[in-house]
Amino acid sequence: MLSTPVGTLQRETNSDRQARGPCWVSRVVLPAPVETDVLNIILDAVRSLGNGSERYMVPTIENVHAQWTGYRAGVGNDEPEPIMSESEKFDKLQKEVTSPVNVLYLHGGSHYLLGPAARRATTSILSQLTGGRCLSIQYRLAPQNPFPAALLDCLVAYLTLLYPSQGSFHGPVPAREVVFAGDSSGAGLAMSIIQVILHARKQQKTTEPILLFHGRKVGLPMPAGLAFQSPSFDTQLNTLPSWAANYEYDTVPPEPPGYDPEFPTDEVWPSNPARGNYYCETSMLYHPLVCAMGARNWVGCPPIYMAIGSKERIVDAAKFVAQNVAKQGIVVLWDEYELMPHNWPMGFPSHPNSEKCYHSWAKACLLFVNSSETHTSGTITSLENSQARQVEVTKLTNLTTDEVARLMKSKQNSIQPFTGNTVPKSQL
Repeated sequence: MLSTPVGTLQRETNSDRQARGPCWVSRVVLPAPVETDVLNIILDAVRSLGNGSERYMVPTIENVHAQWTGYRAGVGNDEPEPIMSESEKFDKLQKEVTSPVNVLYLHGGSHYLLGPAARRATTSILSQLTGGRCLSIQYRLAPQNPFPAALLDCLVAYLTLLYPSQGSFHGPVPAREVVFAGDSSGAGLAMSIIQVILHARKQQKTTEPILLFHGRKVGLPMPAGLAFQSPSFDTQLNTLPSWAANYEYDTVPPEPPGYDPEFPTDEVWPSNPARGNYYCETSMLYHPLVCAMGARNWVGCPPIYMAIGSKERIVDAAKFVAQNVAKQGIVVLWDEYELMPHNWPMGFPSHPNSEKCYHSWAKACLLFVNSSETHTSGTITSLENSQARQVEVTKLTNLTTDEVARLMKSKQNSIQPFTGNTVPKSQL
């Protein structure tokens, strides 16, 4: 992987494949609206939340590919995907849904890898444990589609979930039945959507901003909650102490391989014109819509569940964001697992603490949709016996806002555009 060109990595990790085992999969295309309001609301937030020096590429509004996933009962792990239309598969999926939970799932992959098929086992488990269904988004990947293309796709998907266009398999879904879920960088995208909604609320002076979408005026409400596993809020800059301290314990590589001068280039990377980051221009790296650690205001955010391993390189960033959000009165359910690395439930699904994490993750989704009364709480689960001890969420880290800003901006200022080392096409 460390010597494989980015385009090849994408093709290897983002390809769709036949579903197998206890899951229903129905592939859909969410049509792009003809109106530009959904794009404009993002661009307005980019401008208003920045300092004016940021550079970014304005994306086009495009159709969004996605996959509905649900639990398929009564079949073995090797059961092939049935041969039938996508609408028939959706109908079969829907017949096994027993709760109102709709998970809008945003996969990880550092914004440049993976797709819905790579997280199919995860969305199937969440569907089974919640009794609901998942809509997993195949958002556009960087570096070909830099910020804010992926954010735009995810917002189009959310609005389509709420206000389906003609011909959609699903009917309208109330926002109170939607949970944004994701792992790694997908969690960062979900937090970016929340920042867009919060900014639109402020601009329009209302709790439910209005925009045109497929020929009608619609509201942009908050979802019921956010539920993350191994949330990544620092992978663009990699600056906080745990990034270096947990290097030997985690599965995340020291730095994205594509920034090494000897890394083989292809038609995808380096970008043209050259950038210093896959996802965005260097000037955007500390922007609140790129980095949740750069966001100051979270008042009005829905409740958040975060599961994290204590040996993840990104754990300090997660602690900082969780603490910052909790101090602003937002409910945060902190679920830390002793000695666990990044995305351990996906990598070690049979481990007792993986199973416990999946159940806690699903429980949070149900809690948020059922509007059950809850309050901020934190636990650390032991590796030895899976017993949990309490931790104060507002005291997770000693890192201050000023210290984090200094570290982030220092790293940001040191990044140079990547031009690469071209290799013969026969080696790509």
